[in-house]
Amino acid sequence: MPVWDLPGGELLPNENERDGMQRLIKELLSFDSKVEDLIGIYTKEYHDEEITYVYKVQETVSQSKMESHEYVAFNFFDLQNLPLNVFPDRLRQIKDYKTGRYPVRLRLKENRWLFKIKTFIKEKRK
Repeated sequence: MPVWDLPGGELLPNENERDGMQRLIKELLSFDSKVEDLIGIYTKEYHDEEITYVYKVQETVSQSKMESHEYVAFNFFDLQNLPLNVFPDRLRQIKDYKTGRYPVRLRLKENRWLFKIKTFIKEKRK
């Protein structure tokens, strides 16, 4: 079963987070947007170099046909009626948005055994 996620990616050199978010939405989902409020800044336990910025984004130009060359499927969901198979970290970020108390800065917990297994696999591939 596929897992739903929020669009995102890496920033280009010298690109700020808001400009990067607009660029990524245009590239990934083929529509123009306005980046509004910062919802939160998230890091993961054991991964301080990986920072996730989550923004509220408004579609500025309605598209008759949106398409993505990066994703198998994409959709917009009512926040009160999300699918069950949403990436767990994103559920936390959506919850932070729904509370209205943002921006937040949060370190997301990661299972230590899972981290050790990922590290072991990464080392074996070298």
